[in-house]
This record gives sequence, structure tokens and C-alpha cells, in this order.
Amino acid sequence: MRVRVSEGVAEHRLRAGIDVGSVRFRVLEHFNSYARREDVDLSPTLHAGVVLSSGVGYEVSGQTSAVWKRGFAVLSLTAGGLDTTRTVGQLTVVSQDIARHTLIVHAEGGIVTHPKPGAEFDPWAVQRGPRLFGVHDFTGTRTTWFVLEDRILVADDILGLLAIGLAPFLDYGGAWYGDEPARQGGDVGVSLRFGPTRAVRGEAAEMAFGYRFGDGVKGKRWAFTLRKGFSF
Repeated sequence: MRVRVSEGVAEHRLRAGIDVGSVRFRVLEHFNSYARREDVDLSPTLHAGVVLSSGVGYEVSGQTSAVWKRGFAVLSLTAGGLDTTRTVGQLTVVSQDIARHTLIVHAEGGIVTHPKPGAEFDPWAVQRGPRLFGVHDFTGTRTTWFVLEDRILVADDILGLLAIGLAPFLDYGGAWYGDEPARQGGDVGVSLRFGPTRAVRGEAAEMAFGYRFGDGVKGKRWAFTLRKGFSF
């Protein structure tokens, strides 16, 4: 257990806060990358602070987790406000009970009030939304995202350079403004995941193909995308 009080000045802002937490990491393979051991931070933490600038603001963040033999669940919350207030909560559950499979369930939601220009949610910009939708299909001050994905290892070492996997997926979510009906969409399909086995940073990429549904669909229902793989 640790307690720390800190303060600092950046861009004419004064911050003061307190941190309480303990250290808990889980070492996984074939989670977000290939051919390497990944340290996943599951540390229970709590941060609370105040921000002084043109007014008085606050910042709060926390995380808690549960761990079992071949899986874990982690719940986190981040909130802050000065002129613009933003609150985001996330829950991720991961299981590797079946050999060569990594089953992931992830849900998150957020709300922004009194947004400055550019402070709205844009799932495409941060790569945290349905993967088969286009640039800026969703923007707003409310956001949701749900993911169900099974990352299946096909080959962990091709010519000593590349690893390949498949990932059936279901995504649903979007973003909208508070004075309009919820604008969301979903997609279901399969991704071909591939990543380097020798690079220092071994983040996976994916080619995803599937069917889009929901009110947020613009254009054709069937879609294909090439993109960086989600990291949880």
C-alpha cells in the first residue's frame, strides 16, 4: 500500500492530489501481441485531486480487479472536470481457459458535459469503437462500446518473423449528443490478425470482414477494414 501527495504546475495549472494503490501484474501470452510475454497492469489504485486554473476542478481515477488461474477482470473509472467534465468507465474480462484461445469481453461508456470544441467523443480517432465503421461515423458527448472477441492462435512462428491468428468478433456502440437520440451501430464478422515476432514493439494488425447493422450504418452493410488491432 502506498500513499503519495503530489503537486505540479503545467500550462498555468496547479494540481494537487493523493494516490493510494498496490501492485498487481499478470503475465500473459497471445493477448494483445504474439511471441512475447505481456505484463498486464491489474493494480488496484485510487487517485483523487484538485485542479486550480481559471477555476477549481477535480480529477478522480480508480481501478480494481479480480484474478483467477487463467483469466482476470478489471474495472476502471476516470473522471475529471474544470470547464469541460468527462467521465469514462470500462470493464474488461479475459479468459484463456481453452488452449490457443483468448476470449475477451469488454464494455465501456462515457459522458462529456460543457464540451469545448474538440472535446467530444470520436471513437474512430481513438480506435475505441465498432471496427467496420468509417472515419467520424460517430461523434458526440455520449459514447458506448461493447466487444465480444475470441482471439485464436493459428501459427506463432512463420519463418521466425510473423504470427497469425483469427478472431471472430461482435462490436456494438457509437457516439451521439445529449439532445439527440442515441446513434449506435454494430458489426459481426471475423478478423485475420497478424503481428511481428522479432520487433521490440509487437502490436498486432488485423484485416476484418463482416456485416454491419444498426441505425448508424451509412452505405453498404458488408464491409472490410485494415487497421491496428485493439489493445485492452
